[in-house]
Amino acid sequence: MTQIDFSKYVEVIHDWPEPGSAVCDISRLLEHPTVFHHAVAALAKPFLDVQPNKVIGIEQRGLALGSAIAYYLGCGIVPARSIAYLPDDYSRPVEFLPSKKFVDRRLALVADSIDPGDRVAIVDDWLVQGTSVLAVEKIVEKLGATIVGVACVINNLTEARRKLLGRPEIIALIENLVAPKE
Repeated sequence: MTQIDFSKYVEVIHDWPEPGSAVCDISRLLEHPTVFHHAVAALAKPFLDVQPNKVIGIEQRGLALGSAIAYYLGCGIVPARSIAYLPDDYSRPVEFLPSKKFVDRRLALVADSIDPGDRVAIVDDWLVQGTSVLAVEKIVEKLGATIVGVACVINNLTEARRKLLGRPEIIALIENLVAPKE
């Protein structure tokens, strides 16, 4: 497989959504067919040994990337998505995840998408605090399933934050991204 410097396809946007904060935009990685293909293969292949049967993709870019990884692995995809509300007649059980990351919405997943005994891989774009992954992990365990690993484009978790996750296998394209402030 061709060696790709995935960091060339990531843009760090400083002082957004507020001064002192930053977000990483992986849109260029997703847009470039060859880079996207190699990213999916690099993130999916390590999961072949642990054989997940479900992939949870965390809103938004984690869901896009997670869908491709699930397809590669022959797994189902379960969205952990931000929603503002559910209609009164929505019939499937929903678990809301405790996260303040989505200001006007709540992160949720459909509970009956995860069965007891499922082997679940979680996919997100950028791990800094791991808050969303930790929330998903708690719901998955509550539902009787097991986390077999986490995949992300960028892993900036500290050792202390990684301990909170219980040390699952974390597969990343980029470790400890430090982007100079322009």
